[in-house]
Amino acid sequence: MTETNATFAATLIGAFARLGVRHVCLSPGSRNTPLSLAIAAAPELTDWVHIDERSSGFFALGVAKATRRPVLIVTTSGTAAAELHPAIVEARYGRVPIIAITADRPFELRDVGAPQTIDQQNLYGSSVHWAHDIEATSLDARRTAALAARLFATAGGQPPGPVHLNVRFREPLVDAIDGNPAVVGVPEVISARAHVDDTSASYLADAVSARRGVLVVGPQDDPDLAAAATAFAAATGWPIIGDALSGLRCGRHERAHVIEAGDPLAWAGWLDTASPEMVIRCGALPTSKPIWRWLEEHPSVPQVFIEPTGWRDPTASASTVVRGDPTATLQVLAERVRRPAPTEWIERWRAADALASGAVDDALGGRAFPNEPAIARALSEHLTEGSALWVGSSMPVRDVDAFFRSSDRAIDIKANRGANGIDGLLSSGSGYAAVTGAGTVILAGDLSVLHDLSGLATVSRLAIPLTIVVVHNDGGGIFHFLPQAGHPEFERYFGTPHGVDFTLVAHALGITAESIDDPDRFAEALLAEATGPRLLQLSTDREENVTVHRDIREAVAASLVGA
Repeated sequence: MTETNATFAATLIGAFARLGVRHVCLSPGSRNTPLSLAIAAAPELTDWVHIDERSSGFFALGVAKATRRPVLIVTTSGTAAAELHPAIVEARYGRVPIIAITADRPFELRDVGAPQTIDQQNLYGSSVHWAHDIEATSLDARRTAALAARLFATAGGQPPGPVHLNVRFREPLVDAIDGNPAVVGVPEVISARAHVDDTSASYLADAVSARRGVLVVGPQDDPDLAAAATAFAAATGWPIIGDALSGLRCGRHERAHVIEAGDPLAWAGWLDTASPEMVIRCGALPTSKPIWRWLEEHPSVPQVFIEPTGWRDPTASASTVVRGDPTATLQVLAERVRRPAPTEWIERWRAADALASGAVDDALGGRAFPNEPAIARALSEHLTEGSALWVGSSMPVRDVDAFFRSSDRAIDIKANRGANGIDGLLSSGSGYAAVTGAGTVILAGDLSVLHDLSGLATVSRLAIPLTIVVVHNDGGGIFHFLPQAGHPEFERYFGTPHGVDFTLVAHALGITAESIDDPDRFAEALLAEATGPRLLQLSTDREENVTVHRDIREAVAASLVGA
């Protein structure tokens, strides 16, 4: 066993660094002192210090999405550890590799009234892929390094996700390192990508050959999928309904088969007009409700779901589940397809896509700016090459999915859509911006900003260069689309107006901010490089927003008559 807390912490943190961990988010505390000092002494690690553990967890999510490698989060004991739970839940369902290390008190201090002591064993329940509880000095150096490797491998496995190590430290918390942890061997972790076997690949290739099908790609984070998906579409002659979070809507890859108006087309009933004979899908459930509702209501259409692990099929409509990596599997199928669908199939979809996109532009052309679809449209037109867009859940992500135009500019669109919560958005977006250096824009609803004001303070404290676009409709705009709209208590319980002017909040935190109501000024602001944090507030009307969306859907439906 290790002789001191410092030895254990140095061995553990050193093993993580040798495995390839490069970022750690931590918050101040006493019980986690050995870990904090070990992190300070590890030159390979970049440490991000956060006052608020909840914000730290979401910041780590953004870093992990950017690097696609496990990120450490370190907290002290008690409610500090509990503050990580929302981010852990998002990491679980969003498939983001996170290693949470919570410091704890010795067993004998639990449940006897000791301060800052709660039950931290299995604190996150089924939200983590694996949880382990140890006494800091109970393992020798070799077993400590092996533990780090297991945590690293599990977090970055299939699927990626969060793991939890709860470490009990006895006082003294500041002691000396005994021995040299750098000489301890660390198991190597190798990740592999698997596709279906030859027999299954031939069977699937035959099944899709010459059939009129559609490839549906939901939210996913593999940057290599775009090339494989477009190669498959070219081989089959199929359109791709690419979610805004799929990585297919923008970039240098071939986009001739990518449909940008999938959501408006689905609202207009196009999937019934041009009903596919087969669907292949991968990624999470599409953001577009009419798309996944169509999948749910048409189980008679063969639906092949490529999913390496887990079971993300809430519509229960998959007729075949392929246990393989989507990128590798689509690439193999692209090479084996014998004959594409008739050329008029993809031509018909392209024509409908052009009509729908034109109808959206026409419907927005006569409306005053800002309105929420126009904001999403403007972002697609004015974000620059190599930029990133972090999108809030609720209305912003739906509007980006529906109205963000396809582009050959490389624009990375991200969101916390594992659990679809609106919290932690500013922290996640700023974490992404901090490690990538990409020009990052966060599109947030006003309630998301209220949820994460501590994240806004972190953006200011770290002087992270990014742009926060606040769609300010003074409350919960999405509820106006739901059955409770019009209820006598709607404003009190659902609309929840708050009256906060976020430009004033930003100024109080030392962040540049302005209110914008002119489309040219908005374009100018988006095109200008952010040299520090800045906030752009665009005020919209919740009730008018319903009318705008209704008019767009009617315009799209009218444009498709006879198509």
